[in-house]
Amino acid sequence: MKTHARPSVSLALFLFLLGGMTMAPLSAQSDRAKDSPVYFGLMGGYGHSETQGGMADLKAEFLLPLSRSLSLGLGFGYLSGSDHRHGMGNGGMMGGMMDGQGGISMGLDHSFRSTPLTLTAYLRRPLGHSVGIILQGGVGYYWGRFQDISLQRKEAFGPHFGFGADLRIARNVLVVGEASYRFVRFSGFQVDPHPGFELDDQAHSMEGFWYFDQADDRYHFRPDDGHMDEFMSGLPPFDISLNGLSLRAGLRFGF
Repeated sequence: MKTHARPSVSLALFLFLLGGMTMAPLSAQSDRAKDSPVYFGLMGGYGHSETQGGMADLKAEFLLPLSRSLSLGLGFGYLSGSDHRHGMGNGGMMGGMMDGQGGISMGLDHSFRSTPLTLTAYLRRPLGHSVGIILQGGVGYYWGRFQDISLQRKEAFGPHFGFGADLRIARNVLVVGEASYRFVRFSGFQVDPHPGFELDDQAHSMEGFWYFDQADDRYHFRPDDGHMDEFMSGLPPFDISLNGLSLRAGLRFGF
């Protein structure tokens, strides 16, 4: 497992967390934590990633107050996305349908799921009795699974930071919205071969395998020459990057 976040990002995150502690007024540090309620939040929204595109982005989180302005959140999330691609060529995947040009095509569905466990510091500044703005930063540990022909599981670690706002609609009920950016990359996924066929120039069917080339973001066909296993073992593994923006909204309940 490797962390690919740039050093400047990690330094900025460290300075943010350190600044959050020092920027809080000294009087707030003497406030008793029990003066502020513990909050439980449920949020959902849209997440975007470099390689998977749009994803459903859900999170449940407990927030423990450290002072009147600073809280620490322990969250459990769920990221889900799928990718639908087609073979490129005169033919297509086995079991496909005739297209408008006489070829054969069939899409392939890939899916990716991740369950992050996150630790986040929240620094809140009130803008009145009911509204507050929030700066946030933290780290997460991500369990991921990629489903193609085979199911592959990987783990990754990375930081996140962002900002948000909340609106108090009852004594201990807040409506919350946030935007955050994460730096997470899963490494070492293997390419899966898809059994299928292609049509040659004389419209004769050639049996073989389709495989996805990450370098040019396309499917390619290789005839079955008896050396497919050797060929596939020579293809380099690929990464899945979740680097991207998350937009979430939800409710927090204090108790």
